[in-house]
Amino acid sequence: MAFRDSLPILMGYGVMGFAAGVVFAACSEMSNPAFWSAFIAATSFSGTLQFAIGNWFKDGWSAALVALTTFAISFRYAFYGISLIGRWRGIGFFRKFFLIVGLTDENYALESSRHFARQTDFERYCLLLTMFNLSYWVTGCTLGALLGDVLKIPDKGVDFVMAALFITILTDQVRQLFGRKGAVQ
Repeated sequence: MAFRDSLPILMGYGVMGFAAGVVFAACSEMSNPAFWSAFIAATSFSGTLQFAIGNWFKDGWSAALVALTTFAISFRYAFYGISLIGRWRGIGFFRKFFLIVGLTDENYALESSRHFARQTDFERYCLLLTMFNLSYWVTGCTLGALLGDVLKIPDKGVDFVMAALFITILTDQVRQLFGRKGAVQ
């Protein structure tokens, strides 16, 4: 079930991760951007941060400003985690740490809406979902940085992919809410 549920996320993370990798390669001016993009993707697992961090390197942001901005961008995850404390009860420390580090909007939506008769089934679902989604994100970012660096893909306009995804999701939600006739269903 976790793999099936992760497939729509693969589509989004693949495209967004690729775009973030291209932006990173174009902006960071670092040697071996594919390695660094993969490292950052695996350790931060945040689309917003992944898009911004290349420019931070380029613009010479201080470590304190990077830390403060990272905290501000990622603060919402604390609320997600708090609401999952009861559902994650009994999960071992290292597994719970992986779930916390891998908590994204998409994971939260799926984990908070799925119910299992046994806690062990829920734990397995959460761990697999996080593993699949993290692998999609890291792969997308790595391929984007690799091809962006080798092919010198310009980043102009590529960073709009995240805004485009949100607009697409909003449009779909509005269509479902109002249907074809414009009346709330």
